[in-house]
Amino acid sequence: MTRQSKRYRKRKARHQELCRINAINRRLAIREDVNHLRSLGDIFVTEPKNAKKLQKCAKNTTVDKNGKMNRKKRFGKSIQNRCPGYSQAQIEQKFTQTGGQYIEVPKQYRASQYDHPSVIFIMKKLSARMYRLSDGTLVQRDWYSSFLPYCIDFERSAIDRSKCIKSFQQQYTKEKALIERIRTNQIRVCNSGIRIATA
Repeated sequence: MTRQSKRYRKRKARHQELCRINAINRRLAIREDVNHLRSLGDIFVTEPKNAKKLQKCAKNTTVDKNGKMNRKKRFGKSIQNRCPGYSQAQIEQKFTQTGGQYIEVPKQYRASQYDHPSVIFIMKKLSARMYRLSDGTLVQRDWYSSFLPYCIDFERSAIDRSKCIKSFQQQYTKEKALIERIRTNQIRVCNSGIRIATA
């Protein structure tokens, strides 16, 4: 058994205390967000929980174009900081207990791949945060992935293309206004693909 110095034990106890405080703050922040989401509406549509899938390391070792080994790690630290599984569990509990409706779309919904103008599914790289639909419209990936669950056919749990066509222009105008506000106020949104002009 290795001996631990008094200084080591003291720092270890301090680290454990900071981790405990951090965990409590995360839970409180998530519950605050959940209460805000509940105040916005009665129906919450989301994709199935996949935090465990995002946490997995890559099996194969790959090399980039400069001959450097790619990291096998994925989103472990990010998942720890944001707790997506806990967030969804809290949202489901809040909506079901307060008379709302919580809906998880099936895996074949594939909101991040669907292209409503051409009615086909297109695989995209994770790095492609802004991309063009088949009709040439430039959309922000995360916004479009949230727009498609908004157009759900509740009976079939599938994407309702007619609803997409009907409501796209109105929602797209709101998206462009939001992006313009982000650029005007120089709000930095990580991993969004929205370029901020620097002086």
